[in-house]
Amino acid sequence: MSLKELTAEKHKLAETTPFMRAVFAGTMPKEVWTDYTYQKYLWYKEIEGAARQAGLLENLSGIERADLIMQDYREMIAGTANFNTYKEVTKDYVIYLKTLTDSKKILAHLYTWHMGDMFGGQMIKKIIDAPHRHLVFDNTLALIIFYTAQYSHT
Repeated sequence: MSLKELTAEKHKLAETTPFMRAVFAGTMPKEVWTDYTYQKYLWYKEIEGAARQAGLLENLSGIERADLIMQDYREMIAGTANFNTYKEVTKDYVIYLKTLTDSKKILAHLYTWHMGDMFGGQMIKKIIDAPHRHLVFDNTLALIIFYTAQYSHT
């Protein structure tokens, strides 16, 4: 069974959440998207740190998104007193990520978020009026080859 087939059901469920329905309908409030961007930075930082520590990012330049997400967030809040808080659900996810020692499990989270941004993020860039540096990938083919090679060995 291919990775696409293995993740198809979860992908379909994710697309039908109220959050994603608001994104695709173009009705996502700016402050909610700004908060989401901040939360996303927090978990990306943890996933990429774990992946780096597990040696998953060696020879894979351009995959890391956390710093780009923070740049997007800072631009969104520029000139405001806005600062988003660390949401409980994000704390729970980050705590869970810290428990991962199996590189295959770390890779699964890395894959889910990076591939989601690489592909679904391209639609989001057209819908959400916000900075999207982290959704611009210079090495899409190399990343696809990387993930395909990783998952063909699992």
